[in-house]
Amino acid sequence: MDPIELGPNSGKVGEDMDANAVSSVVVGYDGSQNGVRALDWAADEARARGLPLTVIHAWEAFIGGSIAMAMVDLGPLAQETLDSGVEHVRKQAPDVPVQGVLECGQSAAKLLEAGRNAALIVLGPRGLGGFAGLLLGSVSAQVVAHASCPVVIARGDPDRHSGTGPGDVVVGVDGSAASRAALAMAFTEAELHGLSVRSVAAWEPEPVKDPPPLVDEAGMREAATTRLDQLMIPLRDLHPGVDAQAEVRTGPPREVLLDAAQDARLLVVGSRGLGGFRGLLLGSVSHALVQHAPCPVAVVHAPRNSHG
Repeated sequence: MDPIELGPNSGKVGEDMDANAVSSVVVGYDGSQNGVRALDWAADEARARGLPLTVIHAWEAFIGGSIAMAMVDLGPLAQETLDSGVEHVRKQAPDVPVQGVLECGQSAAKLLEAGRNAALIVLGPRGLGGFAGLLLGSVSAQVVAHASCPVVIARGDPDRHSGTGPGDVVVGVDGSAASRAALAMAFTEAELHGLSVRSVAAWEPEPVKDPPPLVDEAGMREAATTRLDQLMIPLRDLHPGVDAQAEVRTGPPREVLLDAAQDARLLVVGSRGLGGFRGLLLGSVSHALVQHAPCPVAVVHAPRNSHG
């Protein structure tokens, strides 16, 4: 990406920050209150991961309605917005290395480009340009659907946007490649922040008129719990200090996970589960959760070389 020259208050790549660093935490900031929440969450993640923080603000040139009207230069206002975001991070998290990047172009495209080498992208649910009734802004929706790294939508109570806040990490698991990637992220987040993991699977029993012999709902439910435990074995070995529990709850996945996340610090889900169409970048369950979850939501895509 080719950032516009930064103003005097923007964090530049200095001696303590490698411009070619393999990874950083990226946060989109637009000056809104939701954007401030995203800054706080992203700064905490950068600190926990030992990574620099990159604050991105993108703006688009605006041409007035009259042909005779010259193009309005929004560059200075955009710079001011970016500078305020960087300054907020410096005040609230002085130990986190931060740089600001000002981009001219579509916000989603610029964030996706920055996310190619990022550990994480953090966004607010809806920015200044969103309609009042829209639960998830168009920029956030595009980034969640197409990002090559995990994306956190900083939803919910501002008190949860802190590493010292209450709650645990809840992760939805259905056995798909995306949900296994989400499970791995959940363990990483729990270890970074000293939290526990609740791995939740939704059980939707289908009424069977004449069930086959030796098959009963209790046995199938127990088998599902066993499978969930098995998926966590390698991650428990990799993160021995993380307390992790498996839960199989009855109900549709959307309702089950919304209920499980009521007291969570973070809800982690795969972008598309076993029931999704292969061409669909964001499944119906993950889409509903980033729209309605009571806490921040992380969406994780399956590795490119995975199947299912």
